[in-house]
Amino acid sequence: MITLALDTSHKYLAVALIDSNNKLIDGISSYCPKKQSEYILVEIDNLCKKNNIKPLDISSVVITNGPGSYTGVRIAMTVAKVICSLRNIPLYTISSIELLSQDNCLVVMDARGNRAYYGKFLNGKLVDNIKVDYLDNIKNIRENLPIIGDASLFDEQDNYPDFCQKFIEHRNLWHLEDNVHTVVPIYLKDSDSYMVKK
Repeated sequence: MITLALDTSHKYLAVALIDSNNKLIDGISSYCPKKQSEYILVEIDNLCKKNNIKPLDISSVVITNGPGSYTGVRIAMTVAKVICSLRNIPLYTISSIELLSQDNCLVVMDARGNRAYYGKFLNGKLVDNIKVDYLDNIKNIRENLPIIGDASLFDEQDNYPDFCQKFIEHRNLWHLEDNVHTVVPIYLKDSDSYMVKK
């Protein structure tokens, strides 16, 4: 029983193989903005060959479903849908914001236009919903929490955790999808909060 974990929602391509004991077999996290589509299948193949794993050994797939780069999110989602449909195996999703979270933090991902996607976490729990807002507004709700993700938006050093380990750490947040064909990205830019003017 092996799970393939994929994240292409951000600047990084993350591919991991996780065993039935929720242990990392192997994984890569590679900085390749806007090039994930060129490398994702290659990296999946490389990891499988390196660890003597056949494609048929993969029994489930977990992906991030956003928010993030709309095109980026769809890369892993498309690959996962094809694999799960052809093999008739389960597909799990987790939000890209939840994937990066820790006990007490503010997870932030660039949404462009002086905005960011964010989620506030206290004691490991998401406070309210994942949102998108202007950077100035996000500063006001930060409350001195450490920023995970695109901290450079706030003139700090970017802070990215080990994506592969985070899939394992947040196994309890994986959501089993009933129908792989109806899975769509979380795209908060359509929300009213994104359209509000300063």
